[in-house]
Amino acid sequence: MPIRFRGRQTQFYIDIIYGIAFSVGFAYLLFVGMDPRVAAFQGGLVLGYFLRVWENMSVYEQILEEEVAAEAQEAVAQEVEDTVPGAAEQQVTQEIEERVPEEVTSEVEEQVPDEVTSEVEERVPEEVTSEVEEQVPEEVTSEVEQQVEQAVERQMEDGMGEQIEAEVDERIGEEVEKRLDDRVEDHTEDGSDGDESSR
Repeated sequence: MPIRFRGRQTQFYIDIIYGIAFSVGFAYLLFVGMDPRVAAFQGGLVLGYFLRVWENMSVYEQILEEEVAAEAQEAVAQEVEDTVPGAAEQQVTQEIEERVPEEVTSEVEEQVPDEVTSEVEERVPEEVTSEVEEQVPEEVTSEVEQQVEQAVERQMEDGMGEQIEAEVDERIGEEVEKRLDDRVEDHTEDGSDGDESSR
């Protein structure tokens, strides 16, 4: 099972390895004697350790810069939140008061004609239809009643006139016949009287 090292634990074990290797090399040189290979190895260890320290310093510096930047950003944000809301709110309110009426007016001018037109187109036919349906039967009924009454009166007048004319013609005919009969009888009687007198 592989061992995984992270962060400061890894750095600690690397430093221990450097320290053990340096101590073993120094003890060898001290007790056994000078060996150029061991001395070169020791020099490499020292140089590598210095480079490692430099790397650690660069990493720590970068970490510190990031932490300081984060803290500064948080502090600035907190200060902005504390100081800006009043001014920002006033500026926003003023900008709203300046811009909203114009935008509302233009929006209303753009939308109202279309909405009114569509509303009128939707409502007028229904209202006209209902009003026509309400008014037309009454008007038609009254108009029909008037026309029927006039037609009945005309028919009655025409019928009465024809009946009167027929009755007048009939009576005139009867009267003429009666008078003709009377005259014929008179002439007949006169003729018979003349014959008797001539005899």
